[in-house]
Amino acid sequence: MTDLAWLTLAPALTPLGFGLLLLWPWVRPVRVGVALAGALLTLAFALGLLAATADGAVLVSALGGWPAPFGIVMTADRLAAGVSVLGAVSAVLAVWQAAADPDPVREKHHLFALMSFLFAGVQLSFLTGDLFNLFVAFEVMLVASYALAVLGSTREQLREGFRYIVMNLAASALLVVACGLAYGVLGTLNFAHLAQRSAELGPNTTVTAVGVLLLLVFAAKGALFPLGFWLPGTYPALPPAVGGFFAAVLTKVGVYALIRVFTTVFTGEAGVTNTLLLLLGTVTMLYGALGAVSQREWRRILAFLVVSSVGYLAFGLGVGTAEAVRASLAYFAVSVLVTAALFALATVAERAAGTRLVRVRGMLDHLPLLAGCFLLCALTVAGLPPTGGFVAKYALVRAGLSQGSVLAVVAVVSALVSSLLILFALLAVWRGFFWGKHPPEDPVRPVPLHLRLPAYVACALVAGLAVFAGPLLERADTTAAELRDNTRYIRGVLGDEPVIIPAAPTGEEGER
Repeated sequence: MTDLAWLTLAPALTPLGFGLLLLWPWVRPVRVGVALAGALLTLAFALGLLAATADGAVLVSALGGWPAPFGIVMTADRLAAGVSVLGAVSAVLAVWQAAADPDPVREKHHLFALMSFLFAGVQLSFLTGDLFNLFVAFEVMLVASYALAVLGSTREQLREGFRYIVMNLAASALLVVACGLAYGVLGTLNFAHLAQRSAELGPNTTVTAVGVLLLLVFAAKGALFPLGFWLPGTYPALPPAVGGFFAAVLTKVGVYALIRVFTTVFTGEAGVTNTLLLLLGTVTMLYGALGAVSQREWRRILAFLVVSSVGYLAFGLGVGTAEAVRASLAYFAVSVLVTAALFALATVAERAAGTRLVRVRGMLDHLPLLAGCFLLCALTVAGLPPTGGFVAKYALVRAGLSQGSVLAVVAVVSALVSSLLILFALLAVWRGFFWGKHPPEDPVRPVPLHLRLPAYVACALVAGLAVFAGPLLERADTTAAELRDNTRYIRGVLGDEPVIIPAAPTGEEGER
């Protein structure tokens, strides 16, 4: 354990501790201050983790002093540190937005505390080092998300929340089954030890079956078609700040699990899982884009864009080459930030227009900065230059063509068609909401600056992706190379010595 190993615990324990503090009946200014302080401190620890792993170090913290693979370990490499920062940035934006938009009913029922518990579950998912603890992290995250999904008790929330809860409970049950099968076949649940044991075992049908089962579980969590049917209805029903965090990060937790398991753990027989990921990604990209075209409400359109973005990530993972994994990692960062920005913009737009519909017309004269920010995000999501979305999507398409299989080429065509459909859907939003003359009989409602600021800051981060596209791709390249050679991760967690299973106790130790 290094001196900085404690950093692997800090991003998860900080929001957990602040969540417990927020259960106390503080007055609102104190409650908001505590929630913001917790989110900012989590971000500071995540950035510390990013710096500590920048040289390729794998930080490991063994809970209770039990080393891997016998105890629970928290681990952080470049991948885990990067997604931890993205989750923490989204958390700060979500708390900021919730603080700027008072909601007395939900705050009375511990809105900020539940959000902190959700952040803790997300960070735990990113930093855990074993499969069963990943299941625990999912449950911490999902229990908080279940409460947030139905907080407010509107008919729409209860209907959509029920589907969300049932789907995720089914996926969690399958994950427990997969954990049992993995332990039965390989005798461990630690990621590094699973990678070592599966490599020693060689090609094995049972291991492949476990991999496919895990793929289905994480595909459901990540909302890949057809397992993501619950998403387009659920996210628009949530409170704006919570919905933005769900959209930006929660599906990406499932995608992170796919990346971790199929680039670090089960790498021996990638053919079956990669083919499945390519198929699911191809259909999901088109399904999300067509869904966005068919909708007329802000957050329903954006919810389908979330689905489509998950398809792009699955496409890159399914191609499976180093170039494709690098492109997927770059797109992961772009997708998280642009989704958070778009949902924050939608909140401002809905507040100003007084309706969820996009057909309002003439808002360009009243909200010119919002219009500019939306255009930037639209170009980023569609993947047009000079945005960060273009850089990531271009790398994905190039990786698919380089791989050259028929399925990869079909996926490339699907990616290009869905990008055109997404551009059409977002230009329709622009034409319907910003263009033309606003009806004088429908006055524009004022939106306070403190509510608009989180959206503008999120858009500034999206603009930063274009400016720093080179460093983003460079980091993605280094991370992808590290993932494809899992030796460093295995040695970082298990050490250089072979793992020796202690002999079973005989009962004679006490007598001696």
